[in-house]
Amino acid sequence: MLFLAIFSYAPEDRDQVIERGMESKDRGKNTGVEIKGEWFDISGHRVFRLFEVEDELHLANSVFRWSDLGVAEVIPVLETEKAIKFLKRASKKSQ
Repeated sequence: MLFLAIFSYAPEDRDQVIERGMESKDRGKNTGVEIKGEWFDISGHRVFRLFEVEDELHLANSVFRWSDLGVAEVIPVLETEKAIKFLKRASKKSQ
C-alpha cells in the first residue's frame, strides 16, 4: 500500500536528518519499504516521502526509526484513477 509521510523536525536537527536520509536511501533495499519519491521542503523543516510497504510492521518500523528526530504524519494514499473507481463502486453500493 502507498503512504505519504510528512516528517517535521526542529531546525537544529537538520544536519542529522540529512545524514540519516542519505543512509536510509542505501539501506532501503530489502527492508519491506520501497521509496517512490522524496521531497525536501526548502522553506521549512519538513520532508515529504511517498513510499510503499509490504505490511503494517514495515510501516511502523519505517516511522519509528525517525521518531527521535521529529514527528511523521503518515497518510494512506491511492492513485487517482483507483480512487475514482473505488468511490464509484462504493457510492453504488450505498444507494
